[in-house]
Amino acid sequence: MNIADQYDALRAKRPYKPAFPHEKAVNIITVGDGRTMPGHFDPQVLAAFGKCAERWREIYDTNAD
Repeated sequence: MNIADQYDALRAKRPYKPAFPHEKAVNIITVGDGRTMPGHFDPQVLAAFGKCAERWREIYDTNAD
């Protein structure tokens, strides 16, 4: 659930940041940005996320507000 929460937070507009596009959100989760690092996630879950990242985009875009 941690990756799902992080992905949603990155994709959604917040008062302190714009909504990030899918590619940037995936890059932050899989490569890191200094605040979020790949080591924060279970390695097997992170690998599964990477394999199906396009499906995450589809699900997010289908259910966006």
